Amino acid sequence: MSTKFSAHAQALGYLYQVRYALLLLLKSEDYDSQIYVEKLDDIEFDQDGTSSELIQMKHHSKEGNLTDSSSDVWKTLRVWSEAILDEHVDPSTTKFSLITNQVASENTASSKLTFNHEFRDVEGAQSILTEIAATSNSDSNKKSYEQFKALSPYQQRALLKNTYVLDCSENIIETEDSILYQLRLTARPEVIKPLFERLEGIWFDKVIKHLKSESMYPLTFREIQDNINDLQEQLQRDNLPIDFHDLIAPNEEELSSKERVFVEQLKLVSVGNSRIEKAISDYYKAFQQRSKWVRDELILIDELESYENRLIDEWERKFEIIKEDSGDEESDIAIRKEGRGLFNWVEQENNIQIRPKCDEPYIIRGSYHMLSNQLKVGWHMQFYERLKHLLSKSLEERV
Repeated sequence: MSTKFSAHAQALGYLYQVRYALLLLLKSEDYDSQIYVEKLDDIEFDQDGTSSELIQMKHHSKEGNLTDSSSDVWKTLRVWSEAILDEHVDPSTTKFSLITNQVASENTASSKLTFNHEFRDVEGAQSILTEIAATSNSDSNKKSYEQFKALSPYQQRALLKNTYVLDCSENIIETEDSILYQLRLTARPEVIKPLFERLEGIWFDKVIKHLKSESMYPLTFREIQDNINDLQEQLQRDNLPIDFHDLIAPNEEELSSKERVFVEQLKLVSVGNSRIEKAISDYYKAFQQRSKWVRDELILIDELESYENRLIDEWERKFEIIKEDSGDEESDIAIRKEGRGLFNWVEQENNIQIRPKCDEPYIIRGSYHMLSNQLKVGWHMQFYERLKHLLSKSLEERV
């Protein structure tokens, strides 16, 4: 439930700002475009080390109007006025944009500063804003009025001449639709949404690192273009995207009983603790990855089942060789050693790929652990007899 202290609106505004920055970069016609977030402004376009455009983002969950007293207008003018007074930008060569999903009321200063040349009236806007700054008693806008009045008439004129109000702009949901439109030629229609979701994840990570460095280094069009090209290749019909390289897996104690069978399989053949930890990581990553592919409709259950059948068939061939070569009186030590050899083959040599270009090792290894967890494959020659009670217990818990 929202309260007057709720941070939902503020959080939504930040998400809108970051998402819209991606849209602006994608719409740029200059391959060398680069932007900053939260440096001099919400978003700043940079050209040859000089600010070429400052952008203020104002997002509102409910429909509303921009009036001459709107805090959105005056907070924006305050930010820009301070940048001019501090000589960070030249108002005669910098473009200033206010992007909002609200509507500029008729005959207001904002309505006179839109892109529509038919209604654009810089002198009229300056006259309105100058009068408001001189006569209004608004406490909330007081500091903004002072900063705007501190500009010389020439600076005010230059600022407003290069100011553009983009009212009725996309809200945060519509911005996603606009980004999807920009990406429409990058991949097949059915994978555009998965491409967008992964691109936005990469973008948010870039923006976080950008902000951690105090916006010292720009976010560039060419970087995003490279990211899109990489994702496009991963989303080809002979490939699949890999999303969980850095996923932190639970430790053994955190696994549920129904997830522990494959661990017991490894212990049967005396696999070391450090390798078991790696196995848990492979299992967890593969499980999450395969689930995401299915949710994103990038793969059908039938294809996963066919892949598992291929894995099982290859395992059976190796397993039968071990059974044939083992003697009736073979010691438990020898059986464990042979079982580790079979598991070593999975870890080091098996290269059965789910698709020709999807060669991520954790998919192969983790899929074997998923099969091992169901006792469809194993490493010890008596794995099923020794562990079937665990499988029965696991099935009982699921009912």
